[in-house]
Amino acid sequence: MGENFIKFKKQVFAIRLIKSVLLGLACGTLLAGIFLLLSKFGIWEVKPVVSLVVGVAVFLLAGAGGYFLLRVSDKEIARRLDEEFALHEKVQTMLAYEKEKGTIYDLQREDANQSIAAIAGKRLPFKRLWIYVVCICIGLGSLISAFVFSPKEESPPVIPDKEFTITEIQVAAMEELIVYVENSQMQSPYKDNVATSLGDLLAELKLAKTETQKNDALAKAVEDIYGQTDDSSMAVELMNALWGCETDSLKRLAEMLNYYVWTQTDGWKDFSVQMTEFRTSFVHADSVTENHDKEKMATETGVLLLRVQSKVEQSLSRAGATDTDALYIQLTRLAETNEMYDNGTHLYGFSTLSTLAETLGYETMQKELDATFATLGAGIFRALEQHRENTDTGEYAMTRLKELFGCTLPKFERPNFYVVSDEETPDNGDGEGGGGAGIGDGAVYGSDDLVLDPLTNTYVEYGTILDKYYALMFGKTQEGDYTEQEKDAMEKYFAILYGGFDEEGE
Repeated sequence: MGENFIKFKKQVFAIRLIKSVLLGLACGTLLAGIFLLLSKFGIWEVKPVVSLVVGVAVFLLAGAGGYFLLRVSDKEIARRLDEEFALHEKVQTMLAYEKEKGTIYDLQREDANQSIAAIAGKRLPFKRLWIYVVCICIGLGSLISAFVFSPKEESPPVIPDKEFTITEIQVAAMEELIVYVENSQMQSPYKDNVATSLGDLLAELKLAKTETQKNDALAKAVEDIYGQTDDSSMAVELMNALWGCETDSLKRLAEMLNYYVWTQTDGWKDFSVQMTEFRTSFVHADSVTENHDKEKMATETGVLLLRVQSKVEQSLSRAGATDTDALYIQLTRLAETNEMYDNGTHLYGFSTLSTLAETLGYETMQKELDATFATLGAGIFRALEQHRENTDTGEYAMTRLKELFGCTLPKFERPNFYVVSDEETPDNGDGEGGGGAGIGDGAVYGSDDLVLDPLTNTYVEYGTILDKYYALMFGKTQEGDYTEQEKDAMEKYFAILYGGFDEEGE
């Protein structure tokens, strides 16, 4: 087999390869276009990227299949050469006797090679090329159609808007609501802005002819009133900031500020209960043990007071409180005041007491804390009442609009208090992890049963109510109404309640 025959074999291979690629492209583009059309018209719910994957996969499969199906043998190439170039079967004869030896065979092969050499500059024709061209056009047409044509989007059915006419009862109720807001104790300018929003809403509702106009006017009014209500009080933000400090005393303070749990009839009672809890958190746990180190107790209580003072100021800043807000003023006094009066009395805040801790001693510092809480408690309560009035007025106005017109209300803000288990309590490195009442390592109670707290009419842990009563007892003993023997007896009594009897003293 000569070099010229091998050149013709390469021509046949090139034709075979081109046909395989054209066949793959034709099938791939056709299937990709069909899949894409089915997807766009919703006949088959597939993603457009699936069409690309299908097209590539079919191109590879069809191309590979065509490559193997279009394979041509040497005998077929010889036959085509003899037919195309009128070589009188010389090439076929050469291949048939290529392994035979002899003079006659050599002469025949030489004659065949000379004939092939004479046509070496010619090429075998690309038969049936038009079929592949048509297939390619069909495939490309399918793919182009998928990009060009899209289903006609059906217009959504036009739902006729319902007519709306405000009733006389609704008008009267709106006017009553506006008067209620104007006469409320909500602070200005929030009260004025809420009343203005309600007045504007009433004017728009009187002009509204459709439900859409009514709903649009209500949505705008509710948004405005919600914004004014949110701006009128930073109490929720403050409570959340204090609760997030993960210190027991600060959590008790957050609960003390939570006016959302107050009853309508006696908010002061609810506040007082929580203030007692907050006050009790500064009673050192070692105060109920025998032979306690008073200097250590004073020092550790001073450290706790300083920590709480710092966190209170940070929380006020984080909540966006202003120095004109009554709650800001009262809590700042609680945290850092050092007021001296003409009659010789004084009022110490947490930071001042922390500075004087070693000088005053533990017992005197506890008496000073009692005086601080007694003096500032009413002021803090009044400041919270104002925040409560601001919140209640705005939320009532929005709730009343929902009752009258059925509008959608936003979610009202509430403090995000949650309980963290001992395993989940964060440790910030300064000993501020959440814990029980008191200071130090904490007392070991004689029981962890739930008992009824008569002050709140709820069941609490034994240790919780015990801390509360110990704080009351401690205050009484410091007033000088009991002898030293009576004080010692009460101290021992509470020590037994906290830790139970030891085996020797039982």
